[in-house]
Order: sequence, then structure tokens, then C-alpha cells
Amino acid sequence: MTLRKATPNDALQVALIVAEALGDPIMERYVQSGCTIHPDDVKRMELLMQVASRKDTLYTWQHCTLAIADNGEVAGGLIAYPGDDYLVRRDTTFDLVKPLIHFDVERMDAEVQSNEYYLDSLAVWPSFRGLGLGRVLMLHGIEQGRSMGRTTVLACAPDNTGAHRLYESLGFKDAGPLYIFGEDYIRMETR
Repeated sequence: MTLRKATPNDALQVALIVAEALGDPIMERYVQSGCTIHPDDVKRMELLMQVASRKDTLYTWQHCTLAIADNGEVAGGLIAYPGDDYLVRRDTTFDLVKPLIHFDVERMDAEVQSNEYYLDSLAVWPSFRGLGLGRVLMLHGIEQGRSMGRTTVLACAPDNTGAHRLYESLGFKDAGPLYIFGEDYIRMETR
């Protein structure tokens, strides 16, 4: 398994990561159909690929690291970024994906501050789950934040106890509440 930065040609893979992080089962249907986009998912994927193809969104290919299996297949990925221009990118991103969201963006807390590094979205392709790849990607993201001299932060759903345990095992500590996507989350950070 190797890690590499995504390229503009990886917009589909980045879009799949975002869809998975949003809880959309697009990735499962994509894999089950032999790596083709299911007809019910075409419009959503086109929109997410447009977001991934741009350079001014949160979910740009430039913010993505992909895990590549020895056979060349994408096995997973992490979208992570510094918080310097978060609010501007958030506005651009959510303006583009309005048809997919059902929450009030204006009421959202900022997920990341300008002096922090944010682990936003992580996904592991179904056939590579259970192999520790999520941990590898998380460690990579933490190291990226450290190399920039920033605190690394993420959001954890309160009912996701498995993820919470993983994050704690990686050195993350609870750092207060975070209201995002119309729900309460736990803000976690590590140095």
C-alpha cells in the first residue's frame, strides 16, 4: 500500500470519498456494479466531481491523499486541509452542493480555525476495510498537521463510539461541542 496526493484525474475517487463521508451509499453501489456509477447516482456524482475538480472548494483534489493498493487500485483516501481559508471555501463548496444538503450552513460552527489542520473526510473502499487502512490514513493526516506546526482537529459523531475509540488511540482528546451539518458533534484535537 502506498499513499499519494490526488491529481485532477482523481475527481471521481475524491467524489466517492465525500459521498461516503456524507453517509451516501454511492460507493457500495459503485463497487457492486463493477466500478460504474449507478444510474440513480449520476446527478449527485456529477455534482460532487465538479466540486472535487475545482481548486477553491473544501473537497478539492488538492486536499486529498489516496491509498493505492499494490495492484494499482484505489483502496481509500483522506481529505484534509489547513483552516486558513476555511470559511471562504465552505461557502463556495456548499453553494455548489446545495441540492445535496438539508441543513442550515449559516448555523454551522467553523470546523477548523486558521491555525489548525482539519481531517475532514476519510473513506476506505469496501474490499479493503478491516485492514487498518483508516488508521494509516489518519496517522498520515496527523503527521501532515504536525509538519505544518498545527494542531490537528476532526469532528466525531457522539454515537460513533468505535471512531471515538480509534481517535483517542491516535492521541485525540475531546475539545468541546461542535454543531455542524444540523447535528451536534464532538470536536477532537491532537498536537
